[in-house]
Amino acid sequence: MIYIIITTSIHNWAGVKNYEIRKQRYIKAIGDTLRVVHSLGLGDFVKPIIVENNGDNNTYMNGFLCDVVYTNNNTNICCHKGVNELMDIKQVMSKYNVGDEDIVIKLTGRYRLLNDAFLKSVIAGMETYDAFLKFYNVCTFKFVETDCVLGLFALRAKYLKSFQYSDFTRSAEVEFALYVKNVVLKEKIVEVQDLGLECCFADDLRILVY
Repeated sequence: MIYIIITTSIHNWAGVKNYEIRKQRYIKAIGDTLRVVHSLGLGDFVKPIIVENNGDNNTYMNGFLCDVVYTNNNTNICCHKGVNELMDIKQVMSKYNVGDEDIVIKLTGRYRLLNDAFLKSVIAGMETYDAFLKFYNVCTFKFVETDCVLGLFALRAKYLKSFQYSDFTRSAEVEFALYVKNVVLKEKIVEVQDLGLECCFADDLRILVY
């Protein structure tokens, strides 16, 4: 089974802090993404779940046609937002009893899928491959073996369950890329070239496509 965990944080403590802009971006991005997911017609085999980490369970996230899990993980002030995000992902995995051999697709909620190419790649390759990542530096716009796009990836659940951020001298992207390279066999990794992903960066709201 494939779980798509869409991570959200309505009230952010880093980057541009504008509630209405953030809300409209979430509505647009998640709405478009779910339309892509539902267009595949795979029912419960591919399950999208939104996770929101500010604790209030009465939000506009409830308007989407998928499950929503609320956590309190945004109250934790961590070295970087990747730590909070990982807490959310693991809480969802625990709640839904995600099996070790299931595939978890993580998608940042402010980013939107432009097409179904990535999903189809994961579905077609999930019996053969364990990881689907774009090893790329979003600042230098270069493919880098020791960096990755954290906004969208797919990973066998057992590896995600074991991952913890611990080296805060590195960025979240670098630490995660190195982890995947170290624990997943090279022949089990799909190095994605085009994610078909529109990214809205929290620091300045710039839009880029990867």
